[in-house]
Amino acid sequence: MNKNFYNIDDVSRIVGEQKHTIRFWESRILKLKVIRTQSGHRLYDYENLLLLKKIKNLLNVQKLTLDGVNDYLLKSKNKSLNDNILSDLKDLLGLLKNSK
Repeated sequence: MNKNFYNIDDVSRIVGEQKHTIRFWESRILKLKVIRTQSGHRLYDYENLLLLKKIKNLLNVQKLTLDGVNDYLLKSKNKSLNDNILSDLKDLLGLLKNSK
């Protein structure tokens, strides 16, 4: 990934979700925080990309609700650092495979 920040169009393409879905998740998922420019445009960093991919997986594969995703993400803070790094690397690999 060469960019430091991505706009919602890029994020939508990379994550494979509609822009309105990403904006909805942003309003409901407590851990998902994005940067806003002075003009109000959303900017997503690499951590946001990983989190969005994780949210998509939790909703579509694990079949959690948005409240369930929030609970999962809050509880996952207690995971060990190695587990988080391994999970992030797997997410990155998936992002890289899908972006080609």
